[in-house]
Amino acid sequence: MVEIPVTEYGGWRELSKRLVVKVLSRTLYNVINYRVSVDVAFKRACKNICKLSLDEREALYVMARDFISDYVRVRCFLGSGKSYSSYVRAWVDGSVSDENLPEWCKYGVSRWFYEKLSKLVGEEVHELLRSLGRRVLWARINTLRASEEKVLRSLSQEGVDYVIDPDYPYLIQIIKSPKPVRLLNAVRNYELVLQDKASVAVVEALNPRPGDSILDMAFAPGMKTSLIMSLTDNKAKVVALDISYKRSLLGRQLLEKLGVDLSRVQVVVSDSRNIQLRGSFDKVLLDAPCSNSGAIPKDPGLKITLTESKVAYYSAIQKELIIKSTKLGKTIVYSTCSLMPEEGEEVANTVSESVRFYRPIRWAAEGYKSYDHYSDFMRLYPHKHLTEGFFICCMVSKDL
Repeated sequence: MVEIPVTEYGGWRELSKRLVVKVLSRTLYNVINYRVSVDVAFKRACKNICKLSLDEREALYVMARDFISDYVRVRCFLGSGKSYSSYVRAWVDGSVSDENLPEWCKYGVSRWFYEKLSKLVGEEVHELLRSLGRRVLWARINTLRASEEKVLRSLSQEGVDYVIDPDYPYLIQIIKSPKPVRLLNAVRNYELVLQDKASVAVVEALNPRPGDSILDMAFAPGMKTSLIMSLTDNKAKVVALDISYKRSLLGRQLLEKLGVDLSRVQVVVSDSRNIQLRGSFDKVLLDAPCSNSGAIPKDPGLKITLTESKVAYYSAIQKELIIKSTKLGKTIVYSTCSLMPEEGEEVANTVSESVRFYRPIRWAAEGYKSYDHYSDFMRLYPHKHLTEGFFICCMVSKDL
């Protein structure tokens, strides 16, 4: 038997080693071969074989996340070409050692990723990479469904330890919960929404106001659109674009559940790079599709699937999108959940001649210093701000 600490719930559970090895091996297989998130991979791996109590399943899930986060390190120790189960057994048995391993292996990331970040942040890279292994759980109170007082009272009654964020009082950091957060009453009633502080900061930087006409160029799954409507008490007018019909449909359904007035949100399935719209908008939000390198704390599988070619692929799309955005509205906020300058500073600088940059988030760090206009850009880091890694750029178009 292997004992698994259920750190989030303050207890211990025992699961058979055979089941642990099977589920973790299947999870790894799905991450590597299908490029899915750890959450999706674990659900697939557990299908039909995880006949467990809630606490036992949560313990196994935590273990799967930790193993996936550590997989590159394990592979460095054992060498390539081994079976998935061999890597899992070595990790479960605790036989993996850091002795003689290069630094990038110790942090469980690829060599190119380690070297890239080292050049960008210097010695700070060690603190940054350590922070990618720790997820900070943020949640915002959905004032379209309930008051802040009601939600906080509900959390206290369920025994949740939390801290109210000093920058955004409707945002809390969940320290400890006696049950999985998704099962809390406020979450199940859509009164509390899991959303990282960096994602909230993007919308706050847009500064939506009642009566604003706002274009969201890549809205799905809808979290930022719903926050726009929450901050304006459902009084903004939003055109929400997404290239995927399925994501748009799911996004619209989520907006409805969150209490958004859908008569004031027009969901359009379209490639924002080619959209033709009459007139212009007061504000444009471009939270662009990206490599998600800043989201490793949420999905450690990205340590395995993130590649330089993936970054280059999204960078090219982002440059097309940001050029288009300057033709669609006066005030533009561009953001990506990425630590890579190819998806941040380099993209923003492609429109530097046609916009004026400004910097509303004073508590954010500056952009990477080797790039033009770095002091006008904003970066959020897990080791500095307890958020996912984000790039944010605010602009006023000179073309309109």
